[in-house]
Amino acid sequence: MNRLAILFILIFGASDLTSQTTFNTRERYDYLACILTSIIPTDSCYYATGIIIDTISPYNNGVIFLKLELDGSVQSIKTTTSSIKSYEFWTNSLSLLQDGGFMNAGYSRDSIYTGIIAKFDQFGDTLFVKNFSNPYYPAANFINPWGGGCLLSDGSVVVPFWIGTSTNPFGNDGNYYVVRTDSLGNKIWDKIFATSMWERPQSVLVTPDEKIIIGGIRTNENMTERNYTFQCHIFQIDTSGNLEWEYTSPVSTGLRDAANDMVLLLDGSIVVASGVGHEEIHPSVNEVKLNPQREIEWELSFPDSAVTAASRSVNLVQLSDGSGYVMSGMTYNAQLPPKYFTIRGWLAKISETGDSIWTRKYDYLTDGENEHKIYDLKETPDGGLILCGEAFDYSEESTYPQQGWLLKLDEHGCLVPGCHLSDASTEVQAPEIKLSIYPNPTTDFLNFYVHAPNPASGATFRIINAAGQLVKEFETANLGATFILPVWDWASGVYWLQYVEEGEVLLSEKFIKQ
Repeated sequence: MNRLAILFILIFGASDLTSQTTFNTRERYDYLACILTSIIPTDSCYYATGIIIDTISPYNNGVIFLKLELDGSVQSIKTTTSSIKSYEFWTNSLSLLQDGGFMNAGYSRDSIYTGIIAKFDQFGDTLFVKNFSNPYYPAANFINPWGGGCLLSDGSVVVPFWIGTSTNPFGNDGNYYVVRTDSLGNKIWDKIFATSMWERPQSVLVTPDEKIIIGGIRTNENMTERNYTFQCHIFQIDTSGNLEWEYTSPVSTGLRDAANDMVLLLDGSIVVASGVGHEEIHPSVNEVKLNPQREIEWELSFPDSAVTAASRSVNLVQLSDGSGYVMSGMTYNAQLPPKYFTIRGWLAKISETGDSIWTRKYDYLTDGENEHKIYDLKETPDGGLILCGEAFDYSEESTYPQQGWLLKLDEHGCLVPGCHLSDASTEVQAPEIKLSIYPNPTTDFLNFYVHAPNPASGATFRIINAAGQLVKEFETANLGATFILPVWDWASGVYWLQYVEEGEVLLSEKFIKQ
């Protein structure tokens, strides 16, 4: 989104586990590239879907369906590919059905775009794919289920598609196109919701009385080159598609991002992950509470340090223990000049009353620019969190730069157990600097975290082998992050990770590469 960045939560309103598995993986699953966009956790496994590039000419994009063990290892893989078109599932719309199967929404693409709703059985085999054209076709063909999809109690599916009125939805008009189908994917009704503004759906949910709430963005970006308006837009329809109410953030409150994800509370309140920004693209993260009359009750902001449009919210979950919400997204990693840029995964936990409890950042350490994007976030049965997304490594040594990213965290949002101990705000609570490594020994990735009551604004990490030789060195201006270093191609043996400030080694921890 032009001149707008980023994370924001708004609310429309009226147990401490001791042993949790955490892991970090990047995989392409033997395809040329992979992105994981949806994940569903169960007591015994994870199910994930996403996009792969086929290894067979003409190398079209296809759908991947994964069943994963609780440690992230693969139990089974199924794919849907075609030699004449691409299939793409970009949104976190994978839903578990009552019969044990799954529903997902996406699009297919050859010379034109076609929206699709697909059903899979419990093994990931495709049962059917239903196609939906842009209602303006042939004048326009672009269609994408950017808002995901939702299920009603009778098994029917509601999908808010993003459509354009020409072949270029980015430069022309963007509209909502909402489709309801029966459980077999047959269309019951479809409706266009459009104004002169550029609009796009981003999320959808169902109320207990079967109302459908759709969240999106409304902007004048297609109408002007300055004085932009970006408004968080939310509206409710009934099961027949009739508009019942809508909310648009006031222009007077500034630039607002879309309702990127929403959580419905028992009292009818809606918690919304969105974003704020201004014309100079200075990003921040904030959270707002609005009462049942959609009046603001509170707002919490998490400003990003860099002037960039890379930061954004993606997902929002309400924790089952009643302790609040976790929001995920991405932020720009402003490294010490003249270093390259990175985009990192970001999480925050917010209390039910709008207080910040903790934030987490996940930085991948490569020899070039990289992006690590989160596409989906769910709470796991053990009280932890599972995230999936995309790792894009621009470094020259990367043969397969685009891989699926899986991140399993504990209830504190930690990949390295104990990272939450640094949340203490006083030296009495956290008097020592400590360097934590996990797992140790390691095989693929070295994950580490510095516990410090007063983190330095800049530091250096060094890795020394058993012969005393320098293997790796890097600087960072973001000491509060969890660092992830790929080590799969390193020689097996003993290494030391050193934490250095102003040329002095303050900490040194041994780890083993198997």
